[in-house]
Amino acid sequence: MPPNTAEELPLNKRPLVAVGYGPRCVPVMQLTEAAAETCELLWMIDGTLPEMRQMTELLNRFGPVVDIGGLSAEEILRELVAPYRPDGIVTYLDAGMPIFSQVAEALGLPFHSVATSVALTDKAEQRRVLKAAGLATPPCAVIAPDDTDGDIVALGSSVGWPSVLKPRSAQGSRYTFFVDDESHLLRYLRNLGPSRPEMVLEGYLADDRSRAGEPYADYVSVESVVAQGVTSHLAITGRFPLAENFRETGFFIPAALNESDQAATLDLASSAIQALEVSTGCLHSEIKFTPDGPRIIEVNGRVGGGVPEMLGRAAGVPLVELTLRLALGEGIRYDGLVPTERIGYRFFLQPPPVSATVAAISGIDAVSDHPGVDTITVHQGPGAVLDWKDGSRNHIMAVVGSAHDYEELRAINELLLQEVTVTYADVSHDG
Repeated sequence: MPPNTAEELPLNKRPLVAVGYGPRCVPVMQLTEAAAETCELLWMIDGTLPEMRQMTELLNRFGPVVDIGGLSAEEILRELVAPYRPDGIVTYLDAGMPIFSQVAEALGLPFHSVATSVALTDKAEQRRVLKAAGLATPPCAVIAPDDTDGDIVALGSSVGWPSVLKPRSAQGSRYTFFVDDESHLLRYLRNLGPSRPEMVLEGYLADDRSRAGEPYADYVSVESVVAQGVTSHLAITGRFPLAENFRETGFFIPAALNESDQAATLDLASSAIQALEVSTGCLHSEIKFTPDGPRIIEVNGRVGGGVPEMLGRAAGVPLVELTLRLALGEGIRYDGLVPTERIGYRFFLQPPPVSATVAAISGIDAVSDHPGVDTITVHQGPGAVLDWKDGSRNHIMAVVGSAHDYEELRAINELLLQEVTVTYADVSHDG
């Protein structure tokens, strides 16, 4: 379907924000509700993706849709975006961020700079920038798809063991693995096949043994907004322990941290944001506690998955609306972490690290009946085919809600793990 022309758009005085939109993004209705009192929306999608072709009719109900799949920044400006004269640009995805930064620069709109966008979406470049700014970072090497086994072994030796293998540009822990040694590394790369993307191998950030036995994971994320060069940290998100292959099992706001850990976490997030020269937008900075103190895992130049829902439940903060206001250049400031009245959470039920077909799911009603549970969404229902390499996005179901305290939070998580049973067929252990 061709995009509407500027002449076909209704005349109104509300500003227009162009939204880089794609699969597993902020839900459409959540975005349209956030925009209701703020702006009109223009959707920029990659029409080569089947999921987006299926969503085009829905998106068109809430604003014009332009297909930017495969286009350069110049082509987007000339053929698609420029005729609409957007007043702001925002994206909730890593993919396409550097191109959007070029479009924003050409239109004089607030957005990450080109250099910042590259560093936020290229894990190797981000490590380089952070290291150059004096932040402690693990050793990191890039593995190209055509590197020989000899090249790979040499790179592995330069990084050391254990290490983490991940795509140079990706999200959701897809193709992300803990690597013990050279043979382990080569096996994972062979499983990914010759069409694999560029990968990075980086040193594993050591676990803080003093935290062993705690109910929560030893890493958190900081949710921040940057407006006109001023950073405000809104919240710290806690985690439940990861499933194998670094897959998320649950997170919650606010994190259960003491004052010392909280202060150190916020200081490090501020230093990383400054090093990356972020001047506007929302950030999701992942930080791990190690024996040597907190260390940056990665900084994402967008809203973290599930964070708007959790922050809304915990503190009533309309984060998606804030992203639109930031895109329009508003000066948004917060004095310290926002106060919370409850604990907002999002739990994932992850499958084992195998390739399989989901045969049946039972026990969901036992979880949905809990008063602290608001919604349960089944993402991989009976008949779904799972690939062990696909990371957190392979989760069977998501449970969203709020709790009065951390005891209730843990009780709901245990209820999910104890009551819901998933059976699988065609199981293969090809990892």
